[in-house]
Amino acid sequence: SSIKCSVYELHARPSHPIAPAWEAHLDSIDLKNLKAIPKEIDAIGHRIVHGGKKYQKSVRIDGSVKEAIKKFADIAPLHNKADLEGIETLEKLFPNKPQIAVFDTSFHATLPLSAAVYPGPYEWYEEGIQKYGFHGISFQYCTRRVQELYGQMGKILICHLGSGASLCAVKEGKSIDTTMGFTPLDGLMMDTRSGSIDPGILLYLLEKKKQTPESLSKVLNERSGLLGLSGLSADMRDILASEDPRAKLALEVYLHRLVSSIGSLTAVLGGLDALVFTAGIGENSPLVRKRVCESLNFLGIHLDPQANREVSAKDRDLSLSGSKTKVLLVHTQEAFEIARECWQTLTTC
Repeated sequence: SSIKCSVYELHARPSHPIAPAWEAHLDSIDLKNLKAIPKEIDAIGHRIVHGGKKYQKSVRIDGSVKEAIKKFADIAPLHNKADLEGIETLEKLFPNKPQIAVFDTSFHATLPLSAAVYPGPYEWYEEGIQKYGFHGISFQYCTRRVQELYGQMGKILICHLGSGASLCAVKEGKSIDTTMGFTPLDGLMMDTRSGSIDPGILLYLLEKKKQTPESLSKVLNERSGLLGLSGLSADMRDILASEDPRAKLALEVYLHRLVSSIGSLTAVLGGLDALVFTAGIGENSPLVRKRVCESLNFLGIHLDPQANREVSAKDRDLSLSGSKTKVLLVHTQEAFEIARECWQTLTTC
């Protein structure tokens, strides 16, 4: 949905978040709009959405890594192709500078097989068809940030709600389940992506309506979700501001599926110490947070209305005193986490 570039000045691998020395949001990846990047660059980090089984930690990019990123574009078409384009563009702008691939799938390498394996033929798993999970850079940052601010928590459920959206069940600091799967199309309803749907629908459309795989991919990735149901916008702000019945329906479906998935992962965790909201919608929509927490009162989740309405750049506790489960807002800083990973990768190579 956007391209963000940040420059950090690091003298060690920082634990606490620091502000970037330079930052910009770009419309596209090309040499023209990257010329403003400061020239004193020692290393470049990239968020790579899909690393498959092959990459379970950040790596320095070479020809074989680029080939793997290209290969995984088959199952992450909205992301890996753009990631590769960014790498090749920056190779031209900063020749001979090390580039680091930081994978969104790496944080989920700890998924137990019971969560990762799909109930199809076992050959699927042998061929690499399994749940990988995504948004791992954000989940990794939020997990560390929660523990930094509030101490060790055994059971954390993180809601990364942005243009792409997913949940992660974190137990003792490790991902044990998540809503995205083999591809970033699975799980929650998103801005233009459908999330989980009955696979029989796809068979029906292929067989009876003569849809092609290409047309289905476009529908599921680009014309579903908030945009598909509302017919108005893929932006939650527009949905919340609209009185149109279809926009209202889109919101209700979004919330229903979100609450349902939170309940499922809470059961996997065996309880909940903290519910964390992060990313564009999670950080900036008091109404979404309010509606979700109201549906989860039975879990001992009680939101402080005043704290929830506050607009602040600070990470903070939104729960009422006495709430059995903490409700936390964390401003995810994926670029900072990528910078930390670059430092770690280069100093251990």
